[in-house]
Amino acid sequence: MLAHLRTLRLSAWLGWQLETNWTSPLLFAVYMFVKPVCGSLMLVGMFFAADQAAVGIGRARISPQFLPYMYVSNACYGLVGTVMFGLSYAVVRDREHYRMLKYVYISPAQFQTYFLGRGASRALEGIVGGMLSLTTGLILFAQVRDSVTVDVPWLLVYLVIGAMMLWACGMLLAAACLNMSRNGMFLSEGIAGLVYLLSGVVFPLSVFQGSMAWVQWVSLSLPTTYWLEGMRRALMGEVPEKLRGPLSNWSNAELALTLLATTVALMVAAQLFWRWSERRAWRLGKLEENAGV
Repeated sequence: MLAHLRTLRLSAWLGWQLETNWTSPLLFAVYMFVKPVCGSLMLVGMFFAADQAAVGIGRARISPQFLPYMYVSNACYGLVGTVMFGLSYAVVRDREHYRMLKYVYISPAQFQTYFLGRGASRALEGIVGGMLSLTTGLILFAQVRDSVTVDVPWLLVYLVIGAMMLWACGMLLAAACLNMSRNGMFLSEGIAGLVYLLSGVVFPLSVFQGSMAWVQWVSLSLPTTYWLEGMRRALMGEVPEKLRGPLSNWSNAELALTLLATTVALMVAAQLFWRWSERRAWRLGKLEENAGV
C-alpha cells in the first residue's frame, strides 16, 4: 500500500512538472487561462454567427438558452479531454518522446499506479481550466449568469463518479496504446473527436431525428453522455424544453445510479484489459518500440 501511495505521489508530481516546466510560472498561468477560455469563446462566436445568419435568411433566431447549454458542456468536457485522453497520451509521450516507458516498467514503481498519478495531474489542469471557463462565462455573458444555478451535493456526486469513470475509460485507452506503437496518438485524437460530437457537448441529442435517429443510440452507449447530462443539471438545473433529450426525463438518482453501475463495469473491464495488454506489450517488446516521432 505504501508503495502505491509513493508511486501515486511521485507520478503526479512528475506529470505536473512535465506539463509546467516548459516555461516560467507566470507564462504558464497565462496559458492555463487562455487555452480553455479561448476554446469556449470560439464556440460563443460560432453561436452568435449562426444566430445572425439565421436572421439574415429569414429563419427564427437560435434560442438564447442554447448558449449556456453549449458553454457549460464545453467547460465540463475539458475534464474528459485532460483525464481520459491524457492517460493514453502519457503512454505515447513516455514511449515516443522521452523513451522512458520501458524503464518505468522495470523500476520499483507500480506501473498502473504510475499512470493513475499522471492522470491526477492532468485532472487538476482540467478542473482549473473548467473553473476559469465558467468564471469567464459568468462575467461576460448574461445568458450564462441567468442559467447557472449550482446544486452542490449533486455536483460533488457527479464529480466523484465522473472521476472514476474517466479514469477507467482512460486506462482502457492507455492499455490499447501499450500495444500500438505507431498509431496510439491517432487513436486518442480520433476517439476524442467522436466523443465530443456524440456526447451532446455542442448540441442536444434530440437533433438526431429521422434517418439519423440511430446516432442517439450510439450516443446513449457512451458513459460520457450520462456524465455530461448530470454535470449540466448540477450546474444549470433542469434543461430547458427546447434542449431536452432522451435523458431529460430521468431523475438525478436514476442518472447517478446508471452512471455508477456503468463505471463499476468499466473499472472491471479496464483492470482485465490492462493486465492482458501489459503482459502482451512486455512479451512482444512494445514498451520500447517507437515510431521515431
